[in-house]
Amino acid sequence: MLLAWVSTGVILLIAVAVIAVVAVGMNGSMADRAPELADVMASTARHLNGDAEPPKVLVELFEEIPELRPSARSAESAPMFGTESAAGTDRR
Repeated sequence: MLLAWVSTGVILLIAVAVIAVVAVGMNGSMADRAPELADVMASTARHLNGDAEPPKVLVELFEEIPELRPSARSAESAPMFGTESAAGTDRR
């Protein structure tokens, strides 16, 4: 029962955050009442849309994380995936 209340609370918080981004950040009706909040929400909306550059701290964080598994596209791991059999399958 507690899990249901917590999950409902989390869903409501996400809904309120989305409403705030739309109402304030996207030049909604409350943008003139709270211009500082409008700027923050507009920046958040640009980041969520992929229009803004990622924060420098976030980029540095991902650069520090080592890749633990080889990429499927790397030349070293390509023979393990058997690309010959996949070439003949054409689904349209």
